[in-house]
Order: sequence, then structure tokens, then C-alpha cells
Amino acid sequence: MKKKKIRTGVVGGSMNNKWASQTHIPALLKHPNLDITAVGTSRMKSARQSAEEVGAALAFDDAKKLAASEDVDMVVVSVKVPHHYGAVMAAIQEKKHIFCEWPLGANTAEATEMAKAAEQAGIHHTVGLQARQDLEVQTMKRLVENGEIGEIVSCHMQVATRGKGGSTDQDTAYLLNKANGANLLTINGGHTLDALQYIVGEFCELSAITASHYSHATIQETGEIIPKDTADQILIHGLSEKGTPISVHIQGGVNSKFEIEIQGKKGALRLTQKPSLGHVQFGNLTLEKLVYDSGSNKGYEPNEAFEQISIAAEPDDEPDFPKEGVTLNVAKAHHVFAKDILTDTRFAPDFNHALKLHQLLDRIEESAATGKKVVW
Repeated sequence: MKKKKIRTGVVGGSMNNKWASQTHIPALLKHPNLDITAVGTSRMKSARQSAEEVGAALAFDDAKKLAASEDVDMVVVSVKVPHHYGAVMAAIQEKKHIFCEWPLGANTAEATEMAKAAEQAGIHHTVGLQARQDLEVQTMKRLVENGEIGEIVSCHMQVATRGKGGSTDQDTAYLLNKANGANLLTINGGHTLDALQYIVGEFCELSAITASHYSHATIQETGEIIPKDTADQILIHGLSEKGTPISVHIQGGVNSKFEIEIQGKKGALRLTQKPSLGHVQFGNLTLEKLVYDSGSNKGYEPNEAFEQISIAAEPDDEPDFPKEGVTLNVAKAHHVFAKDILTDTRFAPDFNHALKLHQLLDRIEESAATGKKVVW
């Protein structure tokens, strides 16, 4: 890649922002083609402190002013979902490239407008669906496509998290209000469904059930009880465009887990995360393979028959990525997007891709609300 610098402004770049400070900031600081030139937060004091800490020359308490700066080529939007629309549209107005966290908008109407405006502006745009940058996810996809386990006959995914149930903290309490667009379905569901479709193909029909066993939640720091109107049980059955039967169970307020198991005629593949927080995008995944004994009709013991697949990154022009942890896949996503900007390619999942995922989540909710299968 050319050694050209892409001057980057981070909206929500406070070092007190746990997500940005653990992912975007270290990823940007290590990348040879990305320079943090501006930091934006909701308060000028924290913006200046954070800008000084990361070596950025500019600080803003207004996303519009940050986007308008002549010293910013790309805007990273890392704020709470209800504020994505304003920050993204400000960057589009100034024709700046954009890396926006997932979900793109608080609803599909916002995502539609953002995707259309970004295309009309002629900028590069991407959404933070970084699980597809994980080596284990990419390897599982390749093995499926190469016929390693034969014709695929079924796929099952389980996603569970201790959060988004009957207990919350002050920072994440907004996740229990459906109007905010950030909840179990959109966040845990969105990231994992994107990874699943990346591996086995997109849904073309589905039936869904949603339920809530927690109508209220307790804020841990204060003991305050707040209302909750989001589902904590989501079950999806459907077919992929390739004809693969898929079943998905997403749940909140229970012991955390992530697992995808794909059954083929010659064997099976299993992707797990231990320990898990119910977020595939956090990485730390293990990929295992089972090859059937063609001369035997006996069953198998899952914990004994699967063998782990050892995966090593191939050397290329990638920067010095962190070895593991939540930063790794975000750093890879930034690397792909930087390449897109510098070489005018379109490999990163963009706002149009995000819109299709928003529409999939709408179909899940439509099926759950009507009790009918949705086909498209």
C-alpha cells in the first residue's frame, strides 16, 4: 500500500469511551497510513484531554465542526447508536470518508437515508461488522466453499449473553429501550447474523419467534428499576439462498455463549468462543473439524471427535496488528478500509451492506409479530 496518510477524526474519541479507547484508537495509532488529527467528544474539556493523549492537533465538541475541518479526510463514528445519524450525515455533507460502527442507524429508515446519501456523495464508507475479518471466520467460510465437509445439510448458531436481561449498568441501560436501535437483536444478533451469512450465504426466507422474560431491569450502581421493551429470546428458522436449513437462537440474561456448527455429508465444522460474551466480533475464536468415518454408522462424542484447526496469518503488507483481543478485528477492518480509500477498491462492507442487514432484522421482527414466514 502507498505510504500516504489518511487524516482521521474520531467522533466519540474520548479516552473514557471504553470501546473507542480499546479498539479504534490503538488500531489507528499503529496503522502506517492512518493519522489521528482530530478528536471529537460531547465536552470540549474531554476532547482536548483525549486529543493531547493520542497526539491529535485538533479537538471538537461538535461532530459537524470536526467533519468540516480541512485536516480531516476520514471520520470514524464511535458514539451511541442514536447519535450515528447526525455524525454520519455531517461527514457526508463534507464528502469525508466514513467508518461507522454497527448498527448504521437507529432504524432502517435512517440507514436507508445514510446509504443513499453516501453513494451520492461518492465517498468511501464502511460499517463496523469486523467479525468477517477474523481468521477463524474466514477459514470456516473457505472450508465450506471448498467442500471440505461435503455438501452442507444444516447450520445451527447459538448466541447468548449475560447482559440485556434483568440487570444492567448505567452505561448500557439505553440498550433496553428499543427506540434507541441498540439491543440484543441489532447488536448481538446483527454481528453474528452477518458472520453467519458471510460463511453459509444470505437468508432468503425465515420464520421467527421473539419473547421477553424481563420486562424491567435493575441498574447495578443505583438499584433503580427501569422498564425494558426489548426481546431477550429470539429464535429464527430459515433457508439460505443456497438451500441450507439454518436455525438460530439468540438470548439475553443467561450464561454467555457463542457457537456455529455446520453439518455436511462428509463431516462437520464448529466455531466457538471461550470465554464468550456473546459477541463474535470480539474474536478469540476456536475452529474445529470432524471428518466422518465413511465405513461406520456409529455416532460420535462431540467433545472427543472434533479436532482443532490451527490457523496462522499469512505474511503480507499488513501492519503490526495486536496479537489478540477485541482490538484485533477492528484493526483489520481499518486496514481493509484504508486500502479501499488509497486504491479506490470496495472490499470493506459498506453502508449498502449494512442496509441489507437492517432489512434482515426487520424481517425477523415482522415474522415474529405476524406469526408468518417471510420470503423474499
